[in-house]
Amino acid sequence: SRFQGLMCFHAREACMLAEHGFTDLLVAYPTMETDALRQVCERIRRGGEITLMVDCPEHVRRLGAIAEEEGVTLPLCLEVDMSMRLPGLNFGVFRSPIRSVEDALGLYHLIRDYPALTLDGVMGYEAQIAGVTDSGPGQRAKNAVIRALKKRSIRELTRRRDAVVEALHNAGARLRFVNGGGTGSLESTAADREVTEVAAGSGLYSPALFDHYHNF
Repeated sequence: SRFQGLMCFHAREACMLAEHGFTDLLVAYPTMETDALRQVCERIRRGGEITLMVDCPEHVRRLGAIAEEEGVTLPLCLEVDMSMRLPGLNFGVFRSPIRSVEDALGLYHLIRDYPALTLDGVMGYEAQIAGVTDSGPGQRAKNAVIRALKKRSIRELTRRRDAVVEALHNAGARLRFVNGGGTGSLESTAADREVTEVAAGSGLYSPALFDHYHNF
């Protein structure tokens, strides 16, 4: 009962899983391939539950046009960048150009312009927490620096994600979910009051990477 839904790498993967009866499927990366998008629309037409990722106006316009042609409503998830930017350092990965409340609201207002689109959720994945080890053998000084960066980053990204979610709610969005985290950040992400689900992938097969986390 603690597990619900699947995060997918590609839209075609989501379509295959839907064909086999799986539901609540979230595609983790934006999809722009026309054939794949039409396959998603067909699955949704048959009752499939697939949510596609967007992070810029080009994604929204393309998905809105195809969904309208196909006569379906496409659920979308808006990805917010969770990296922490410091002078000379981007602590994290460049996952999305959406970095602020203003960015998120701008994309949401564009989504509302398309009757065939609906905002289903928000994802804020903190790769610098989930995917960076901080207890590696023989590197005490480096571990200490990474832990300090993580601690500061968790505070900052939590404020950013929560502010975006609150602003979207106030703007009229009816979010079904707020997704965050990966295996390496389950504890800190689950503590965020606005997060409704966390995603664990690699942890399901316990790779050696996770032997080197201070808090896990």
